[in-house]
Amino acid sequence: MCLFSGVSRRTVLNRISLITLLLLGFAKGAAHAACVKITSPVNGATVNGTVAVATVDVCKRAWSEVLKIDGSNAGAFSPGTVVFNSVGLNEGLHRITVKSESSDSVVLGTASVKVNVRNVAATPTPTATPTSSCITITSPKNNSTVSGASVAIKTTDVCSGVWFENLLVDGSHDGSYAPGQVVFNSTQVSNGTHQITVTSQSISPGSVELGSASLVLQVKNSGSPTPTPTATPTPASHYSMLPPGATLPSESTCITQVNASPLPENAPWNENDGSPAEFNSNQPPAGAVPSYFYQNAPCCTELPHSDFAHVDGNYSGTTDDLIRITACKWGIDEDYVRAQAEIESGWHQDCAAAHGGTGCNEGGDLNNPNGCTPISITGDAITPITPNGTFCELQAFGGVAATSQYASWSIVQSKVYYEWFTWPMMEESTPFGLDYRYAEMRGCINGDQYSYFYSQNSSAGTDYQNAVNSAQSNPQGPSSVSGWNNLQYLAYGCIETHYSGSWYSGVTDSYLSAFLESLSSASWPGGNR
Repeated sequence: MCLFSGVSRRTVLNRISLITLLLLGFAKGAAHAACVKITSPVNGATVNGTVAVATVDVCKRAWSEVLKIDGSNAGAFSPGTVVFNSVGLNEGLHRITVKSESSDSVVLGTASVKVNVRNVAATPTPTATPTSSCITITSPKNNSTVSGASVAIKTTDVCSGVWFENLLVDGSHDGSYAPGQVVFNSTQVSNGTHQITVTSQSISPGSVELGSASLVLQVKNSGSPTPTPTATPTPASHYSMLPPGATLPSESTCITQVNASPLPENAPWNENDGSPAEFNSNQPPAGAVPSYFYQNAPCCTELPHSDFAHVDGNYSGTTDDLIRITACKWGIDEDYVRAQAEIESGWHQDCAAAHGGTGCNEGGDLNNPNGCTPISITGDAITPITPNGTFCELQAFGGVAATSQYASWSIVQSKVYYEWFTWPMMEESTPFGLDYRYAEMRGCINGDQYSYFYSQNSSAGTDYQNAVNSAQSNPQGPSSVSGWNNLQYLAYGCIETHYSGSWYSGVTDSYLSAFLESLSSASWPGGNR
């Protein structure tokens, strides 16, 4: 598992032992984690009634398969005969877990998927395969001429499991709407021919495209052959927390918005720490993240690799501007990012010693790597990791003795000792450090850490899943903690786990208390302007 900043020495030693075992493949379950998998229903599928859970179970000594629904036992079956009865469950997302067990009840392997329960009478179980027949555009007609900001795109959408509809203009996402309520703003495109596509989508997160329909429209807005140029986009007055499964803006949109109204630099050391490095304008090598990052992100098993597919750190600006771009891109409250950066590093991403100068304010948390001899892996000539899991690039790096090395780097202090694939981007680039950390947090918000938290503690996993569901269905509703709404409960838990590595179940520790205090007082650089 990936460790986080602020943990005790004893906890760090425990994590070091665990990661070593994981890398060697000797941790409990590590050798068998892939010996059982669920082939049907697929992740994100919509189901109803009684559903066969098809498995491929090649675990040695497999005797039975135990079914769990949201962490609760739902029966034991002979391998390959698991059946899931969704009747009586709340409508919405539920976690199905199958455990392969031996005759003496030893867990040999586990597999999980999330499904959307929709027990509507006489409604067949939808398929994840998109079809064009279940949705049609009824108005306007193909090749019609349209104008104005509110062109209604009427649909007949009979796709099974439909939850919302997406509008795509010339192949680019242009908004999400309730079924039958799609609106096309033709003033945002040039006069001429444009392709309009509407897709029928299942419930988020993990929405599945159920069907699509397209037509061509001729845009003709009066007064000019092209629409009147709009003003330069301005940033939102405040980028706020978005709920699980929210549609996120593109990185380029966020950059344009923030650059339209830049803030001054309140942490000048990030731009000039006395060395040739310029941390706030540095981007990953050659402007692209090395392939080994995408092949290995994240460190262990707590999040899927896909959660990091859009991490590139490919933007620059003042420290506060980088924070706002990151908050916009990942749907995180911008003050959450500011407050966490304050308690983690005091807004520092500067290490002159790493670039020919002296002093280093960026590194944090020490470890003791010994016997470093880098080895090779596919896709990279030499990597800084040894067979026993030691991260060698930290040895004698940043002006610290080789026997005692920094484990955490970047303005928000991610544990590079275990997340070695983030090196050297994490140390060299403020935007990459922010981009990586809040991609991780978005994955947590979307419910992608359920299996990880549940494997640590079943009740914590259940509380986490309930927090995700509540934040999605009623984000502003009251949570179990007085004064917090459902979305805050989930977000604060995903902040706190960066420190502890575990789900908090609403319990406030010293780290979360410091975060909330910083959030309340705006103690970050420039926070009281």
